[in-house]
Amino acid sequence: MKHFDEITIQKYIDNELSPEERVAVEMHLETCEECKKQVENQRVFSEKVKNSFDGLVTNDIEIPEFKISYQPKKARTLIIVLISSLSTACAILLAFFIIKGVKNEPDKNNVSDIYDFFTIEEYDANKPMTEQLFTYMENNI
Repeated sequence: MKHFDEITIQKYIDNELSPEERVAVEMHLETCEECKKQVENQRVFSEKVKNSFDGLVTNDIEIPEFKISYQPKKARTLIIVLISSLSTACAILLAFFIIKGVKNEPDKNNVSDIYDFFTIEEYDANKPMTEQLFTYMENNI
């Protein structure tokens, strides 16, 4: 007759076998002294292992006190002053540009700006753009 391996025996001890497997193991144990001895040895070993872990586990767990560190008042005040100063400076610059307006004068060295604000009186295709005669257009602004 076939003997059971250690895994099956351990599952039998831990009640992890299906009902059919459990019945088969119990029927085999009634006739096989060698497997009966192996089951008993495995039970003793399992108990020793469980008892050795019980000594390691305790219910006396110390949880250290949780402390929250706060920023000093000076640092928080400094951050608030810095942010308010920067936002005030941005508001002043924005107001300056809105009230004063940005003067849209073309850059005479940039050819694309010249096209926007000037018209060519007499265009000569053989001359470079920098040598063409341009006239400022007042109505284009």
